[in-house]
Amino acid sequence: MSQTDLSTPSTTRDATTPGIQPAQAPRTPTTVKAAAMTSPGAMEVRNYPYPSIDRDSAVLKVDMTGVCGTDKHIFKGEARELRGKNIFPYVGGHEIIGTIVEIGDRASLNLDYDKQELKVGDRVAVAVEVNCGKCWYCRNHYNNTTCENQIMAYGLHPNAETPPFLRGGWSEYMYIMPGTHLFKVPDDLPTGVAVFVEELAVAYHSLSRACGPFPAVNEGFGPGDSVAVLGNGPLGILHGIMASIHGAGLRIATDLGDLRLNTARSLYADVTINASQTTVDERISAVRDLTEGVGPDLVIECAGEPEAFVEALRMVRKGGTVIEVGNWVDLGKPVDLDVMRHISSKNLHIYSVFHCGTDWSPVLAILRQQQKNYDFASMITHRFGIDELVEKMAIVTDPNACVKIEVVPH
Repeated sequence: MSQTDLSTPSTTRDATTPGIQPAQAPRTPTTVKAAAMTSPGAMEVRNYPYPSIDRDSAVLKVDMTGVCGTDKHIFKGEARELRGKNIFPYVGGHEIIGTIVEIGDRASLNLDYDKQELKVGDRVAVAVEVNCGKCWYCRNHYNNTTCENQIMAYGLHPNAETPPFLRGGWSEYMYIMPGTHLFKVPDDLPTGVAVFVEELAVAYHSLSRACGPFPAVNEGFGPGDSVAVLGNGPLGILHGIMASIHGAGLRIATDLGDLRLNTARSLYADVTINASQTTVDERISAVRDLTEGVGPDLVIECAGEPEAFVEALRMVRKGGTVIEVGNWVDLGKPVDLDVMRHISSKNLHIYSVFHCGTDWSPVLAILRQQQKNYDFASMITHRFGIDELVEKMAIVTDPNACVKIEVVPH
């Protein structure tokens, strides 16, 4: 494990700084420890200067942050750029729950999505993206999910050599810039459950889109319909849970690892299939046998491999629905796709979901309501401190070794 010090000598912030709510005791540090990925497969501990804020920004003490499938692809070297810019080095972590330790007076009134006043000590979730608010998509598209001029994505870009450096949750403290959407976490929602809000927000939008066509001609997804989820890491499992909340009938899970399949079975799945022990044709045949010979009403691709999308198209019944949500990173893997046979002749509804959206209030409400029905925190197989994350990051590439890794910096 290597360690880099990028900090500069500084003094602790004066609690009387105009327009800023001061941090509570203990006083803020001069340097902040963070985990940075410097190149594929390479991690190091870095020390950064504690961020300065103005009246429109804030600082969070990071309570818990997830390691995402995107981070896995970056670590494996399957993604090196984002929006045409180099990712490395980056302080990852975009599934963030933190506690406000400093906040500007204008930020306290403007950063909360629901326009509640924020204060020091509030526990909040951080929406991933800071969008421009001016492009055509921001002005016309729901929830600003496809901004053309995205200013920042927490835990992804700009990289960690751009001040103020600390924009990811793999750090003890992080900077919250103007224009961020924050969401107060209910007091009765544990951090180990609230931390799934970003991924569940993806599932929330996926299933909302899939349900759209249902009332008209019995197409799309509705209560009692069968669903197969291909890939059952945390994102896949949360899609299975969301489908269950919507009233799914038969629920089928596939994955390469028994650890994840067992977790899926404990949380939602009626049937599990190990993809490392079966061929695509065997899986499709088995699933059709379970669904009166036609295939599931809904197939959700969460494996993050282009081949899995083609498998989803082949598996789903005619007139059924496919959600493509796993392939967030361009792996540069072309696949054989017969448009007529796989899509046109089947009258499919196909939805791609690329973002988690910016309005997480209903998702937090779902987590709060459903925590008594689903043990969300049981997906967490590892809780790493910053040093331990740097030492053991490679575990994220093994589906038989982990389900969900959470970073707990303090």
